[in-house]
Amino acid sequence: MLISFLKMKSHREPYRYFIHAAIWMALVLLYSYPSFRGSMNNAYSLRYVLVRNVLYGFINFNLFYLLAFWLLDKPIRQRKYLLSTIAGLAAVLLFCILKYEIGFLWFKDVILQKMMMVRSMKPGSPPLPPPYFKFTEFFRTTFRTSIGVALLALGYRLFLNSRNSDDADLQLQSDVMRATRKYERMQSGSRLLLQHLQALTPVLEKEATRSEEGVQAILILSDLLRYMLYDKAAEEGKADLKKELFYFQQYIFLRKYLYPKQKVILEVNGREEGWKVEPLLLQASTEERLQDLQQYEGEIRVTVNITDTLELDVDPINKPERHLHKAKLYCEHV
Repeated sequence: MLISFLKMKSHREPYRYFIHAAIWMALVLLYSYPSFRGSMNNAYSLRYVLVRNVLYGFINFNLFYLLAFWLLDKPIRQRKYLLSTIAGLAAVLLFCILKYEIGFLWFKDVILQKMMMVRSMKPGSPPLPPPYFKFTEFFRTTFRTSIGVALLALGYRLFLNSRNSDDADLQLQSDVMRATRKYERMQSGSRLLLQHLQALTPVLEKEATRSEEGVQAILILSDLLRYMLYDKAAEEGKADLKKELFYFQQYIFLRKYLYPKQKVILEVNGREEGWKVEPLLLQASTEERLQDLQQYEGEIRVTVNITDTLELDVDPINKPERHLHKAKLYCEHV
C-alpha cells in the first residue's frame, strides 16, 4: 500500500516530493540523534530507534504530503471545509491501519509489544509470551500522532494557498494594467485610423490623385493597421525600437499623401539597436501635436533623440513653437 502511494502522481513532481522528504527526514534524524547515540551498542535498541523514529517518521511524512498537496489542496481552494475535514480524517484512519499492519507483519516486537514483560509466578515454569497491544490500544496512540501530522499539513496548505493567492492577486493586477494599456493603445490607434480614413477620402475622390497617391496611401495604411492589430511585439507592449521607427517612417510617408500642404521631415539621432519602446507611442504623440498644427502649411521637423530616454520634438520650421515628449525606454540585453 505504501509503495502504491509513493507511485501516486508524485512521479510528475519528484522535485517537490524529494525536497520535502529531505527536510522532514532531516528533522526526524535531528530529533533521533540522542537516541542513536545511546543505542549504538545494543542491536535491539538501535532497531527500535530506526523503526519507531525513522521508518514511522517517513510514513508520517507521506501522510503529511498526501494531505498537504493532494487531498486538502482543491477543497481548501474551493472553501469546501467539510470535505477537507472528511478527507483528512479518512487519510488519518487509513494511515493508522497502515501503521498497525506494518507493525503486525514485520516489527511486532518493536511496535506492538508492550514494555512490561509478564512472567509466570511459579519457579521453573517458562515465561509467558509477551503481551501485545490490541488494535484499539495501538489506535489511540497512533491516532493522536496522525492528527498532529494532519493539523501540520492543514496549516502548511493554508500557508501555501495564502502565498499563492497573493501571487495571483499581483498577477491579476499586472494583467489588468497590461489589458488597460492595450485598450488605450487600441483606442488611440482606432482614433488615428479614423482620422487617416477621413483624410484619405478627398484623395480617393479626386481622379488625379486616386491612382497613385490614393493607392500608395491605402497600402501604407494597411501595413500600419496590420502592425497595430496583429504584430506580436505590439500586442505584448514592448516593441523593438528599430521596428517601431520603421513603422513611424511609414506613418510619415502616409501623412505626405494625406496632408500634402504639410511637409514632415523625420530626423533620428542616436543608436536604434538594443532598445524597446511602447508600440505606437511615437505615432500617437506626433499625431496629437500635428492636430494642433492643422492650419499650419509648410515644413515640420520631427526629431527623435535616442539617449537614456526617447525624446520626440515636433517643431514647425517657420513657426517658433516647440513640443517635447519623453517616454521611458527598456534596455534589451543581447
